[in-house]
Amino acid sequence: MKLANGCCLFSQAALSFLLLLISQYFQKSHEQIVERLALGSIVHPNQTLVSRNDAFTLRFFSMGRDRNYLGVSFSRIGIDNHIWVANRNHPARDGALLRLSRDGNLVISNPDQISVWMSGTRGRNISSMLLEDSGNLILTDNSGSPIWQSFDHPTDTLMQGMKFYLGSSLIASKSPTDPAEGRFSLQMLQTGEMVSLWNKTTKYWSSGAWNGQTFNGITEMSINVSKHNFSISNDSGRPYYTWSENKMYQLFSHLVVESDGNIRVHSWDAINGVWFSSWTQPPNPCQVDHLCGQNGICKSDSTLFCICPQGFQPFDPTGWSEGDWSMGCVTKFNWDCNAKKFSILSNTYHDQGTGVGSSARSYSGHDQAWCEASCTSDCVCLGFSFDGGSRNCSLQYGPFFNGKTSPDISENFFLRLDNTEQSSLDQFLPGKRKIKTAWIIALAVVLAGTSLLPIAFLMWRILSRKRLANRQSSEYISGILKKFSYKELQKATADFSVTLGRGGFGSVYKGSLRGQTMIAVKKLHNLKQGDKDFRTEVSTIGIIQHINLVRLRGFCAEDKHRLLVYEYMPNGSLSTLLFTKPGEQQHIVLRWDTRFAIALGTARGIMYLHEECRSCIIHCDVKPENILLDADFCAKVSDFGLAKMMGREFSRVITTMRGTRGYLAPEWLSGLPITAKADVYSYGMTLFEIISGRKNLDMSNSSPDKWFFPLWACQQAQVGDFFSLADIRLCGSFDAEQLKIAVLVAIWCIQDEEINRPSMARVLQMLEGTHQVTDPPLPKSLSFLEVERNKSDLELSKLSVEGEKESPT
Repeated sequence: MKLANGCCLFSQAALSFLLLLISQYFQKSHEQIVERLALGSIVHPNQTLVSRNDAFTLRFFSMGRDRNYLGVSFSRIGIDNHIWVANRNHPARDGALLRLSRDGNLVISNPDQISVWMSGTRGRNISSMLLEDSGNLILTDNSGSPIWQSFDHPTDTLMQGMKFYLGSSLIASKSPTDPAEGRFSLQMLQTGEMVSLWNKTTKYWSSGAWNGQTFNGITEMSINVSKHNFSISNDSGRPYYTWSENKMYQLFSHLVVESDGNIRVHSWDAINGVWFSSWTQPPNPCQVDHLCGQNGICKSDSTLFCICPQGFQPFDPTGWSEGDWSMGCVTKFNWDCNAKKFSILSNTYHDQGTGVGSSARSYSGHDQAWCEASCTSDCVCLGFSFDGGSRNCSLQYGPFFNGKTSPDISENFFLRLDNTEQSSLDQFLPGKRKIKTAWIIALAVVLAGTSLLPIAFLMWRILSRKRLANRQSSEYISGILKKFSYKELQKATADFSVTLGRGGFGSVYKGSLRGQTMIAVKKLHNLKQGDKDFRTEVSTIGIIQHINLVRLRGFCAEDKHRLLVYEYMPNGSLSTLLFTKPGEQQHIVLRWDTRFAIALGTARGIMYLHEECRSCIIHCDVKPENILLDADFCAKVSDFGLAKMMGREFSRVITTMRGTRGYLAPEWLSGLPITAKADVYSYGMTLFEIISGRKNLDMSNSSPDKWFFPLWACQQAQVGDFFSLADIRLCGSFDAEQLKIAVLVAIWCIQDEEINRPSMARVLQMLEGTHQVTDPPLPKSLSFLEVERNKSDLELSKLSVEGEKESPT
């Protein structure tokens, strides 16, 4: 017994000594700074700022090599649960520092002193930085009043006591291992309703209306109203939502918009020392819009939720395994037009024709055999759904979205497979196809039995060569892009005889495939890329699909020829409908609602390129000529991704293109780095032309004060005269409020400093009315033009007076 007690005491002493060593190690590796930093202070990677109650920590954390972030997290309960990340979209390199500069700016910089994030508080009388007991990081003045605070710039988490303002968003991370802004967000509408959005536009969950105490659509709130305090208040005319807990329950909860699009309230179980989800919406994770990307299938009973169907694989295997399913699934093979096999996705449903880049055609009164034959006769048909009861057939073109599988779903989807895809016979179409396969097997046995194997071998060789020839002429990238031969495109375009337009990238020609499907073929000029590099870039462009982006259907990379094949836009470019050349009679005048819809669609397309793609794509040449209109006048942005393909030659091409200079941001001409804000500037210039129906720069204008429309528009906006800016051909038929918003947004977009321009996401919110549009300042460059014009007017008036004095009359 004494020996046992001695061992126990020794073990306890050893354990205490071990814990002491560990604590000393962590004290050395992570030096703690309590609560506050003064001006000029620096936080190194091995230092942490801790709140006075020791509940929250500000520190650098790493998500892989050269991917370092600064975030606020819980100190003792789930240290990786970050409630706020400063530079979530701009990771810093190893060895990055946080500095509270002498001029009051909070800056994260790389070891080479290049800044990756800043608070933008320079010159605002900042005296110190404080990490509050609530987890709020604030910059204060000498009196202790907050000048800037992290709670006003939330990431994906709503903390207790945080004011969630109208127009603000909680934006989910891309994945559990990537804190960058993802696809899903939570916003509050003007009515007080909370909504979950995909791509900042598509609503997939709603809290219901606010009844003064709870949200009507959340029944749990009325049950837990004693545990939590919910309220919607008003702060100087700006509504905000806030919540807190009854302290007696000590749940220590916070709300997170997770990377899978679900909203979850996490609470701390102090007794068991674990986090638990006390509330989740939507109730079924497969209700999240576009959760599994294109061609992905959601399984609500699976821990990973998203799977790829047979014959498909993740486009980004690494991201897929880490929970980033945004890029979806692509085919494993390059099928040809003879692909006639299908796999049955039982109990599977998907949105037909409502996804980005997706389309479907429905037919009624036909049987399943007709539906199958119709799909196999078209190379781009991905599969079909068939309802035997209503005899309705739906053919799916392009990728499908929102695929869901569950025993509760009665529908089946027939997904097309390549002839080389190996599958068990019971996964193919039943009945007729099985019988056909059996006949083929029986025929092979008969041939073998009658010594006709040489003939069978010869037939097999002929068919193999034919399949090879078809595959070579109909090669696809990722099952979407077709490889054309140069002769095919020569024939399709009648030897490039009908020109649709010309630009800096090349000339565009009208054509048709097999005399039916209309296409637009762009011949690229000055492209010096090799075949492999060209295919890589084309593959990247081809996977980008959005309803407001022109769809790339194929390409040609043969000898020195580099061509891109696009879908054909019947109504041509926006420029042909906006501007009338001298002596021309324009028969179509775009109505105001069509113009505003075009402005919205163009903004959505550019925003998708900037924020929703796997990597940010800067268009670099946004203008009416590159906005095409389909049969329904839906705007589709063209020529995206080509600036990168052109390489360094593009900077020379774009600055010499006729008509393009009027859309170039100042940084193009000053040699500064080009960012996505350059597209915002070009969009603003284009928006002016959509509003007015005339070129921004018009030296022939009879009114000398209107030769540069943006300057005149800014002047009219300053005095509140927006009506005079609308196209005179509209004859006053326009929405006055939409006109005012469009003009103000355009002025914000053309600010000289890119930091003063809004992002395309913010532009879209302002146009849609979900974010308030304030009065913009007059850009400095326009102010200079105004001064110079006034000088010119003064000189002209002096000459006029002198002329009158010298006149003999």
